Amino acid sequence: MEPLISISDLGVKFHLRKQQLLRQSHFFAIRDITFNIHKKATFCLIGESGSGKTTLVRAILGLHRYQEGEITYKGQPIKRHHDMIHKELISNAQMVFQDPVSSLSPFLTLSQSIEEPLRTRGIGKKKRGTIVEKLAEQTNLSMDVLRRKPSKASDGQNQRACIARALSTRPEMLFLDEPLTTLDAITHKQVSELLCRVKEQYDLTFFLITHDLGLVKKIGTTVAVMYLGRIVEKAPVADFFSKPLHPYSRALLSSVLKPGIWKNKRIILEGEIQSQQYPPSGCVFHPRCYRKCSICKSIVPPFTTIGPDHEVCCHLYDKSSGISG
Repeated sequence: MEPLISISDLGVKFHLRKQQLLRQSHFFAIRDITFNIHKKATFCLIGESGSGKTTLVRAILGLHRYQEGEITYKGQPIKRHHDMIHKELISNAQMVFQDPVSSLSPFLTLSQSIEEPLRTRGIGKKKRGTIVEKLAEQTNLSMDVLRRKPSKASDGQNQRACIARALSTRPEMLFLDEPLTTLDAITHKQVSELLCRVKEQYDLTFFLITHDLGLVKKIGTTVAVMYLGRIVEKAPVADFFSKPLHPYSRALLSSVLKPGIWKNKRIILEGEIQSQQYPPSGCVFHPRCYRKCSICKSIVPPFTTIGPDHEVCCHLYDKSSGISG
């Protein structure tokens, strides 16, 4: 089946300000990113803050220019920034952000915010009202809540309004950037269940950025693990949780306190993720890796296919490296 979106060797370069210039005028925020997203799938992107996850989404949606690689939408390559194919992709996608309050206008009621994309598309007042009423019912927002401005609503209510607004134009794909992070435990569960429901109701494709590996296990189709601007492992969800391969993937899973995620000894990484402006040579993870070898410091490992749709970027699985995994 042809992918909805294909990303091939994508790279996004940021230019430095004059006062930051030393030996270089730019750096890559993400590089060599390759994956496919199929229709109705939930593609999950995980990794520590600073890995480049949001930069990747912004590049796909045209908010950042990419200087390397190619994006293909429904089999048609995007030949330049915001060409017709790119505009079609953008018009068929919506985004739900981490902080619902900053995503909504403080001057509009929740109802008006949900209506806004419809008004922009020239939909009449009566039809807008019907659509908002239906979305309010689907997202469990009462008419009293809809009349409130974001400052008078809870985080959960605001995030439900953001989801309703994203659904108002009937997109085929939702980009979800940490949509549950600001919510308390009960609301987290409710909004998680809401996302599962609307995905089925609207036949949506999800691109989910999250730190919540419990949510990934529950609704994910494919997992991609990102570290310092590069994807280091990509696998079907079942394979990822049963047999994670990359040392970074294993460390992430071991840090989850929820039962059923990790049954082995806890892996504690030393140090912090480095700046994308000054990445290490060789494998980007080697300064913190508990299984690093001398080759890791100088040579970037290739992607090795382990099983169906399961790839890992690590010398431990590269037979030509002479290291045994």
